[in-house]
Parts: sequence; structure tokens; C-alpha cells
Amino acid sequence: MILPFPIIKSTRKSDLPNAGLGLAQQAHIHRSPCIQHVRARRSGVLTLFVLLVLVIAIGMLMLVLNTAWLVLNNRDMQRRNDLLALVATEELLDEQLLWDQTSNQIDDVVLAETAVHAFRVENNQVVAKSLRLDWPNVTVTAGRVENVNHPVFIEQMPFNSLRVELHRYANGSNPALLLIRGFGTPEAADVMTASVATLDNCLIGFRPTATVATPLAPLAISETAWFTDRPDGNVDTNANNRLELDVLLRPSSSGGVANGALVDVGQSNPLDVEMIPHQILDGIRPDDLPPSINGQASWIGPVMPGNPLPLPASETSPDNTDTIAVALNAVATSQNPRRIFAIYTGAFTDPLEIVGFVGATVLEAENIGGLEDQLRLAVEPVFIVHFTAVTDSTNPAVPENTYIHKLRLVQ
Repeated sequence: MILPFPIIKSTRKSDLPNAGLGLAQQAHIHRSPCIQHVRARRSGVLTLFVLLVLVIAIGMLMLVLNTAWLVLNNRDMQRRNDLLALVATEELLDEQLLWDQTSNQIDDVVLAETAVHAFRVENNQVVAKSLRLDWPNVTVTAGRVENVNHPVFIEQMPFNSLRVELHRYANGSNPALLLIRGFGTPEAADVMTASVATLDNCLIGFRPTATVATPLAPLAISETAWFTDRPDGNVDTNANNRLELDVLLRPSSSGGVANGALVDVGQSNPLDVEMIPHQILDGIRPDDLPPSINGQASWIGPVMPGNPLPLPASETSPDNTDTIAVALNAVATSQNPRRIFAIYTGAFTDPLEIVGFVGATVLEAENIGGLEDQLRLAVEPVFIVHFTAVTDSTNPAVPENTYIHKLRLVQ
């Protein structure tokens, strides 16, 4: 019987495909294609990651640059917005009040809009074309702010505030273009700013500084003379509808009637009349006032009807009346003939009780006493806006002042 034998393949090393190689070498040969494939995949993923990071970085850089550019545009517009509001708000002052008539501010709103427009045109001439403001970009609204410490703008008369808004629309005629455009990003953005300027007239005094004097003349006027005798007198020599008042001191000898008095803002007693001509010309400075108390800067006030300020005074013309008249006439012929005058109530007393202030234009002054000294000063109402004014809008006892205001940017 012939038995079947299995066919046995040779297992000699010489018969193997990689005969003569070590086991580690054989394993390396079998693994190399897998490793190369993994490395290729890793290289592709890393490249893709780097590209993704670059795209994100470029996008973020574009976003940061465009945002910074828009912030600069916004700041530039806000600066101009503030100036437009500040230069135009004064136009809301109603001339009818200077004519002793009922207030009517319709024409004053038009004047404020005209001032904004004029300043916009002037500004457009000195800025780049890309920054110019077209008239449709500007909105002007008259309103009122009751309390500058908590400013709430309401469209209500009487107007004492102006709100100016600037808009540069992305689809407008002169949009705020982005610094980097393209790649699917918007070409422009909407930019809007707003400012509110207010005429604060709850006046209680003045705080002059070393660089800005208060244009206060050291001459007080009787409250009755200003508010009653002046309108009743119906004197208008220059035909500008502002009724005038002759402020008189008593003759130097005796007798006569006075409706005004010289006052000493430094509160020295007796009255220092030699300083009066200088103060008329230069205004009141800190060294004209009493020394500071506890390090607080000196100021004239507080003054209000319920809280009068006593000042040394004289209703008699002094020996230097001619010099005082010369100083007043120098003011009358100057570029700024406006001065602030204190108001006193009741009969003359020394010290004199000051209860408020008015603004007036100095028209002329003279010594009418002949052989005696007697000062006559002609004045008429005027609006005055001044930085050294001290106001108290939070105190309901402080009445609004028709003539003197402090300009504030409240928004």
C-alpha cells in the first residue's frame, strides 16, 4: 500500500524571500509603507491647520484695523459734533427778552441751525474729502435741560439747549469707508455721534481765574431802576430796540438822587476807589477778592434774592470820577463793550445788599457835575456767556438769570 505523504515546503532560510535578514529588519520593511502614509497624513493636517490659522489671523487683523479706523472716525466726528453744539447754542438766546418783550424763539432756532451749517461748511474746507459732512448728515434739535447735573434733554420751550447729531450712513453720499475693504467684507459702516450743549443760567456768582478775569464792573445798579425805570423811560438813542438806562451817582458835595453805587468786591472798608478804573478795564481777578479761606479759591457769591451779599459801597461820586468815566468810555469803544453789573434791592445802605447780576453794554460815561463830580453812565441790556460764572441748577431758590449764562457740554 502506498501511503499519501503531505507536501512539506522548505523552511530553510535560503528559501525565504528575505533570507539572511534579521527579524527587526524584516519588521521594518513590512511597516515602512504604513509609517510613510501616517507621516503624509500628518503633514497634510499640519498644512491645513497653518492655512486655517493664517486665514483667521488675516480676518482678525482686518477686523481690528477696521474697528480701530471706525473708532478714529467716531472720535473725529464727536469732536466736531461737540464744537457744532457749542458754537450754535448761544443763538438760542432770545433777543425779545432784551427788548422787554414776550419770548419767541422760533427765529432763534433758525439762527442756531444756520450757525451749525456755517461752521460745518468752514470745517469741510480744512478736512479731507473723506471726512466732510453733508447737510443731510446733520440733525439739529432745540430743547431744554432742567438740571445740568442730571441732564435730560426734552423738546420743550423755553429752549436752553441744543442737540446736534451727526450721521454718516453706509449707503449715503459720503459714507465712512472701512480701512480694509474687499474679500466679501462691507465697504462702509454707519457712524453716528450726538452732543448736547446747555445754557445754564441759574447764576449765583463768579470765580475768576489767574488767566480768565470776570468782566464785572465794580458798579451796582438799583433793581427798581433796571427792571422798572428803564422800560418805563423808553429811551433808545441808538434805535436797536434795547431800552437804555442812565445810571447816576450823587454829586460829590451833597444832594441829588442816585440809582447806582460803587462797590468794593474785595470787601475793604472804606471803599478803595483808586482800584475801580483798573477793575473796569481789566475785570475782576482773584487778587481783587478777599483772601482764600481754607485753601478754597475766592469767588463772588453766593448771591441770590434770599441770600444777599453785603459789599462796602458808596453812592457819591468820588474825586477820581473823571478817571472812572475815561475807563468806562474805553470799554464802550473796545471790541467787547459788555460788562456785568451787580443788582441791589431797596434803598442804598453801606454795606450794600447785592441780590443778583445783569449783563449790559456800556454806551457812554461822563462827569456831569460841572464844578462838582457826578458820574453818569448809559447802559443797555445784553447777553453774556462766561466761563467764570458759578451756577447752582440744583437749588430751586435760584431763579434763572435772563442776561448771564454759562455754556456747558452735558452730553
